[in-house]
Amino acid sequence: MGESMATSKNGLVRENDTVSLKLSAGEEASAVAEAVTETQPEARITDHRAYVSIDAPGALEIDVAKVSEVLGRPYDVPTFLVILSSYVGSIDIQDDRVRVTSDLNLK
Repeated sequence: MGESMATSKNGLVRENDTVSLKLSAGEEASAVAEAVTETQPEARITDHRAYVSIDAPGALEIDVAKVSEVLGRPYDVPTFLVILSSYVGSIDIQDDRVRVTSDLNLK
């Protein structure tokens, strides 16, 4: 449960547990992408010039302390939410991190 459905090339519906974040392009999105790459090597980062897409199987977690480290300055969740354009999955927003998961029952 909790997995979304996707249509394959032959028209059949299949389960899909990919979660995704779309971030407005810029210094902060680049720092988030770098932090995610370091902590979640299975994540796929795609730069679309106007926005950055981050996709991963099952879950993505944005640790704002790690993003702050990459930026070299303070960073927080409310500031991250400003650049978050959209997401696919169930979102859990905490004081120090944002987690998107394919599981409908966040833990």
